Amino acid sequence: MAYSNLTLNASMQNSTSIGNVTHSVTTSGSHLIDYINYIFLPATVVIGVSGNLITIVIMKSRHFSLKPSSYLLICLAISDIVLLLMQPFNKAFFIDIIGQDVRAINEVICKLYFVIRRTSKVTSSWFVVGLCIERFIAVWFPLRAKFVVTKRVVLTGILAVCLIVLAFTGSFSYSSKVVAGKCQPDVYDRTDAAEVDRFGAMLRAGSCLYSIIPMVILITLTPLIVAKMVQQNQKRLVMAGPAINKVKDDGRVTAMLIGVVIAYVILVLPITILHNAAYELKISAFASNNEDFNLFKEISQLLEQLNHTLNFFLYVMTSYRFRSVFMNFLTCGHYRALKTPSSVTLKSRSSTKTM
Repeated sequence: MAYSNLTLNASMQNSTSIGNVTHSVTTSGSHLIDYINYIFLPATVVIGVSGNLITIVIMKSRHFSLKPSSYLLICLAISDIVLLLMQPFNKAFFIDIIGQDVRAINEVICKLYFVIRRTSKVTSSWFVVGLCIERFIAVWFPLRAKFVVTKRVVLTGILAVCLIVLAFTGSFSYSSKVVAGKCQPDVYDRTDAAEVDRFGAMLRAGSCLYSIIPMVILITLTPLIVAKMVQQNQKRLVMAGPAINKVKDDGRVTAMLIGVVIAYVILVLPITILHNAAYELKISAFASNNEDFNLFKEISQLLEQLNHTLNFFLYVMTSYRFRSVFMNFLTCGHYRALKTPSSVTLKSRSSTKTM
């Protein structure tokens, strides 16, 4: 009997110690995320907003302004800027710093915040899809691309996306309410089956609109684009040696497409899983006391912020023309003058060889 009591007490102490260790690990992980947020949030806001503003300026330059795709890139940059600027107000540590949830001044502001936030997120996804579709048409149907992808078609598509998304996010705002001085996007009666089903239907529709359908389109079209470009590059290599530079440029574009798709899936999918997991667990995604869930929420939001910050760097790394205009912008127009002597030298050498 004494031996069994000792065994029972030992097992209880072991389970308690294991629970304490798990709790301490989770708590330390949460504190680590908080410290990262203090650095990561302002860094992504400043870098992301600056990069997207530069993208808008470059897209308005004469090198890009005549291309219909420039309108998609401008709208994508605007969506990313709006989301990055609104992100701090969604962070608990930022609310603690300023001492108040400014979104919770009244329910109108609360609803308006989440309408704008959701609209910027969803439109950003669809502008990426629009760029992928434009690229697909340009690669597979190069002779018809100029007649299909026109300025009017692109602007009509942008307007249609904005109106459809705004209508959906406006109707979804019914669940955005102020509770205990905090603005929350998922307030509904979790004991009412009709309310649960209604919110679940809206959440699933939002998940499809924000990430699932765009991912399916991107994952479907990107391999087709890559396959066609590889085929065209092989033909160029066979037909003409000087086309090697063009092949390299197309290779960079292909790498960018693959990178965008992989980054989109990795960075956007977690936040979609987060909201759907909160619904299945019947908890609020932004007012849960579950430390493990809150840790996953913070990581998902960090990845989402990164998704809206990276585009500018992808353009710089993969587009020679974008990089040239950017350098020209940084040097106040002197970059082209710096490149001219080398080009003149190359021309003189080629002319000498010809003679």
